[in-house]
Amino acid sequence: MMIINMLHTLHSASLHVGLKSFAPKGHPANGFRKYWLLLVVVAFSLTASAQQGGGTIKGSILDSRTNEPVAGASVVLVKEKTGTVSDLTGAFSVTAKAFPVTLLINYLGYKIQELDIYEYSEPITVFLNEDLNLLNEVVVVAYGTQKRKEITGSVASVSQVVLSQAKSSFDNVLGGTVPGVHVTQSSGQPGATSSVRIRGSNSITGGNEPLYVIDGFVVYNDNNFSSTGSTSGKGTSKSDAGLNVLATINPADIESIEILKDASATAIYGTRGANGVVLITSKKGTKGTNRIHLQTSTGWQNANKTLDLLNGSEWASLYNDILASQGKPASFDVNKVDSYDWQSEALRKGKVQDYQLSFSGGDEKTRYAVSGGYFTQDGIVLNTDFKRYAFRINLDRELSKRFRIGVNAIGSAATQNGLSALNDNNNRVNTWFSVLRTPPVLPIYGNDGGYNYANPYTEEVIRGITPNAIGDLVNTISETKTGRILGNFYAEYTIIPSLKAKVNVGADVLNTKQNYFAPFTTWGGFKTDGFASVGAKLVNSWQAEFTLNYEKQLSKNHSIGALAGYTTQRTDVESAQAIATNFLNDKTTFNSLQSASTSALPYSDAATSIVKSYLGRVNYSYLDRYHLTTTLRADGSSRFGPNNHWAYFPSIGVSWNVNEEAFLRDFTTLSNLQWRLSTGTVGNQEIGDYMYEGRYIPANYSFAGVIATGYVSANKANKDLKWEKTTQYNTGIDIGLWKNRLALTFDAYYKKTTDLLIDLPLEAASGFVFGLDNVGSVENKGIEIGLTGRVIENKNIKWTSTFNWSLNRNKVLDLGSAPSFFPEFSDNGSLLTINPLIVKEGEPLGTFYGWVFDGIVQKGEDLTKIPVPGFGSYANGAVHEGDPKYKEKEGAVDGKVDNGDKVVLGSTQPDFIFGFNNTVALKNWDLSVFLQGSYGNELYNAAANKAELTTLVYNAPANIKDRWTPEHPSNTVPRTISASNFYMDSRYIENASYIKLRSLTLGYTVPLQKVTKTKSSVRLFFSAQNLFTITKYSGYDPEASRNGSNEQSGLLQGVDFGAYPASKSYSFGFEINL
Repeated sequence: MMIINMLHTLHSASLHVGLKSFAPKGHPANGFRKYWLLLVVVAFSLTASAQQGGGTIKGSILDSRTNEPVAGASVVLVKEKTGTVSDLTGAFSVTAKAFPVTLLINYLGYKIQELDIYEYSEPITVFLNEDLNLLNEVVVVAYGTQKRKEITGSVASVSQVVLSQAKSSFDNVLGGTVPGVHVTQSSGQPGATSSVRIRGSNSITGGNEPLYVIDGFVVYNDNNFSSTGSTSGKGTSKSDAGLNVLATINPADIESIEILKDASATAIYGTRGANGVVLITSKKGTKGTNRIHLQTSTGWQNANKTLDLLNGSEWASLYNDILASQGKPASFDVNKVDSYDWQSEALRKGKVQDYQLSFSGGDEKTRYAVSGGYFTQDGIVLNTDFKRYAFRINLDRELSKRFRIGVNAIGSAATQNGLSALNDNNNRVNTWFSVLRTPPVLPIYGNDGGYNYANPYTEEVIRGITPNAIGDLVNTISETKTGRILGNFYAEYTIIPSLKAKVNVGADVLNTKQNYFAPFTTWGGFKTDGFASVGAKLVNSWQAEFTLNYEKQLSKNHSIGALAGYTTQRTDVESAQAIATNFLNDKTTFNSLQSASTSALPYSDAATSIVKSYLGRVNYSYLDRYHLTTTLRADGSSRFGPNNHWAYFPSIGVSWNVNEEAFLRDFTTLSNLQWRLSTGTVGNQEIGDYMYEGRYIPANYSFAGVIATGYVSANKANKDLKWEKTTQYNTGIDIGLWKNRLALTFDAYYKKTTDLLIDLPLEAASGFVFGLDNVGSVENKGIEIGLTGRVIENKNIKWTSTFNWSLNRNKVLDLGSAPSFFPEFSDNGSLLTINPLIVKEGEPLGTFYGWVFDGIVQKGEDLTKIPVPGFGSYANGAVHEGDPKYKEKEGAVDGKVDNGDKVVLGSTQPDFIFGFNNTVALKNWDLSVFLQGSYGNELYNAAANKAELTTLVYNAPANIKDRWTPEHPSNTVPRTISASNFYMDSRYIENASYIKLRSLTLGYTVPLQKVTKTKSSVRLFFSAQNLFTITKYSGYDPEASRNGSNEQSGLLQGVDFGAYPASKSYSFGFEINL
């Protein structure tokens, strides 16, 4: 026994005991070999005899770099095929029937370790080394997982560090996180909607949002599901910016996010994969552990910036100048004017709180995770906020070695109080813009301390009052309540070791109620003696999937995987609305519509859509370095005509691990070189329901003074409507150097979408103006670069940097019979009139179209040589000194400026986007810094365009101080007149490039192992979001996209008309891990 222990010590630090002699031939020690071997054999025989009855092996598993316990590691007795998992302290205990034994120790993210144990006398310590080979990383893909080295498509993972910064909604942090993803937030309003684009916009009138798959359940993010009417102010809902449906999902419940970008990765989703796919996996328990996690934070947020507006004396001077332009005497003594800052009065310091509690763990057969969360965010504008209660439960149970089941469920209740839309007057558009337009000479409060309802500068007076903009914010109720339950149940049975059958059944129920009330003293209810509405919408979607998955290592050189399945999904949408006006009092708000003396006709609606699909995928690997993936999906959708219910979506992809070839094996610097190539076709069905049918809508008619209701045809039927199809080609290279200390990913792609669904002009004889048909095409092409570097990596400090850069070029190739058309801002009359955007062949989507500003007419210029504008408040048949000048279109010079002189002014499409993230761990300290930016994109500042039209009623931006006068010959701001006509020119197409410090987090972790004897810790942290923005854009936020209509529409992006201000936030918190 002693001899064996001596040999064990001399051999190495491992537990493997060897008997091989290392003495070279002729060495003197060889003369004693037979005696030495005899002693060893005798001693070993005695030991083996003593141990043959077996025994218990105890030990602990630690991280070799940090010495932290590794909980949940698998410890298996190889020959006996039994084992256990390490507990929270890394400890394990396993019983062997007889020695010697081989222990196999495995944990995700670490290298597998085998230990041969010939005897056991005391607890052992096993140190696991991190597996830094990125090729062995397991990545979540459609309907399963796959090693990264075997992937043939373009798949990107969202960093956990960045994901941890998400609070109200996870989609807000996707932009700049991975290459090819561009996110635009509609406004800074808490819980507001956003639009996400993966590799550009593919559709003109259809949806461009990606598909989300949450724990296997397919979800399309349609923010209309959280609106019971028009989000622009008509119908039941007068909410502004709307509620983001994705905000119903608690970001703290998300374990990982993978983004599928090319056809090889997305074609398995067929008709819904054209815009990319976002795979979301919620947090689950770990075998052998029982963990408690508590995190709480509290903080505040302020406005990122305020707009520079005229103060009281400056507005009084403007007022006098307008009167002078009309030949009237001055009204103000500008030196005796009080000034009131309405903008600052409407802003506040908003409180933000976040509380998260979770329990997780499991044993050899069961894994569980349960969590609850509460998040509340007070907006920086009065009476705006967002609250969310959330819960989650994940349970997996192995009923036998072949059969396991599980359930994943999330639920939430969210409430948003937001701004109200006022699109009936383009000087106000919403309750925030109304604040900015209020004359600064008006007192905010009256002598009695209440709001001042006297305004001598407007004719809008009823019963002696005019609404007060601050009172509007405080007294108007614009509330959206949404409850959501999303869950699924699965059962998986292993038929044979290589073949598994799985059933996955789930449902997603989204229940929204919107309440609106505007009393008589607010602009929303001013002309109707109060306005109230209540709306409800129920969206019920259920899904069933049946799949067979086969994986087999056919031989040493060949492996194959195959997936076959059938899925079906049905979505039912029901909505109802009621509106009432003329209330005797405001006490019951929206809770007593019957108290009103006038009620509008109630409205209700319902729609059903069904998708049935057959899918298949084959993966093949040769020599573990040549990989092939093919997919085919057949989709049948109720949204298309009987002639085109079904469509087929194939893809093929290959990849080659070049670094494993013999000619590169000696190049040790190169740890990874993978080349990928793929092509395929995917579809888009997001066009709405029943579009191929000839639909009839109710209409009122008058017969002999009696109102009767009838029906009128709303559209022309087209039974041949079919899917928009996107064909994509992708090639990519993944490079790893110095054991993947430096990793580079490069992708180039080309996408072409055909059979676009577009409303085309019809012959008058048809009885319709437009008809929906499949015509036209759009292309997107670009490159993506991702770079990750482990800059410093040792026991005390770890510094990792990631950088990504993306370029996408979008172009409209064909529009059928019409080479261009103007998108309709259906709920905003001003934007509908000026047509700031155009869809035009040869140009990208989001193209601005208007007149080119050419300076100001100066004193002494030859007025006969200046083109006369036929639009706007200066269009009076002649040109005067101080008027704006506009360029005539080349080749159309006629001395007049009209619609024929409009040209392309820019685009919302950026030249490139980028993100830069740094994480540093210095002993117990951690720091993360995330920068994100966009370059080359423009934004139409419609708010400035409208506000710079000087009037006697509304305030204006401070740059109006630089207006043209004979003594001050400005070349940017025209002379002062009483202007009213709204038009757009190149002055208001602004450079919206930016760099933002998205997040900064500093933390300190206090280990508690010595106290609790478990892997426990307390972490204190400080976090800040949107600390600074570098931009030339003059509005609140270069990312704003508020148009008063559909904020997700690919046609209407890039308009800032009264967007809620952006904010920067600070928070302190702590988290406890037990």
